Amino acid sequence: MAAYLFQLELPPFTDDLDAVIPIHRAHINSQFAEGRILSYSVSSHRNMIWCVINAEDEQEAMEMVLHFPLYQYFTEVSCHPLLFHNTLPASLPGISLN
Repeated sequence: MAAYLFQLELPPFTDDLDAVIPIHRAHINSQFAEGRILSYSVSSHRNMIWCVINAEDEQEAMEMVLHFPLYQYFTEVSCHPLLFHNTLPASLPGISLN
């Protein structure tokens, strides 16, 4: 599997776009659970999304983005193959012996 960084540009928010967000978030969360999405970030201005997708090749990664519920609203999509993608491992809370 390879990692691909996607930069997804959004237009100014409308009621139509806002209505799709809950469906989009549920889709993204399911992709996280399957290990298909490794990271997902939204700019504070809500005009840009960055996500790292785990896929066999760039075509598979692009097909995943095509199925995002917000895809119809993206004004620009760019894909960047990554050599590697490091993140901090999720850690468990410390154990208290009390």
